Amino acid sequence: MEIIEQAPKRAIVVTPHPDDCEGGCGGTMAKWIDSSNTDIVVILCTKGDKGTGDRSLTPEKLTAIREIEQQNASDSLGISRVVFLRHPDGGLEDDEEFRRELVYEIRKHKPEVLFCIDPVRSTTHTHRDHRKSGQCAIDAAFSFAPNPNVFPDQISDDVQAHQMDYALLWSTEDPDAFINTKGYVDMKADSLLCHVSQIPNPEGTRKRLHDRAEEAGEKCGLEHAEGFRKLDFRVDPLERGF
Repeated sequence: MEIIEQAPKRAIVVTPHPDDCEGGCGGTMAKWIDSSNTDIVVILCTKGDKGTGDRSLTPEKLTAIREIEQQNASDSLGISRVVFLRHPDGGLEDDEEFRRELVYEIRKHKPEVLFCIDPVRSTTHTHRDHRKSGQCAIDAAFSFAPNPNVFPDQISDDVQAHQMDYALLWSTEDPDAFINTKGYVDMKADSLLCHVSQIPNPEGTRKRLHDRAEEAGEKCGLEHAEGFRKLDFRVDPLERGF
């Protein structure tokens, strides 16, 4: 088990739908930006255009609503930029187009740390977009972005092959790295509650986030925490398996 205390200068968050990353790593984002001025870019993979039971909302209307909500949530945390990839909700594919997009954003922004959803589950199932976004983000960061022979047409004076340090995977069944989020749980909740179309019970949601922070804290001896599975990207080149 590791308690991560040092914040990076730059981080990138690959999130499948509007509202996923705030619930997954919102406390850490709030803390790193507030205490260390970490530059964080959010990559929103899908439009979230199927995330409603209201049949009066067309996919186009819902997309517009959810993009505004995502921007509001990011602004509340101090996120430097949101990149909207606008894939269809439920339609993420592990294909060259999606990998190319992720590799480009990593090379462009040069983050040290990746946040994404853990794509591996052994006891529960999860949304297809969650699995695809997590696996493709890890592949992009570990195997592709550091290799100048992958998507060489992206390489320019401003966009270079880039090696990241590590990834933190949220919604994991096996957290082994924790970040102290004491004093930041309400900021996390405030950002998540910006997704008004998705939160029918704001106070219940806030309480649930506090409960989860306490549960994570109990695992590592802290009052409040967020837990992740950590993947170290700086391994021996012979082990990388480009």
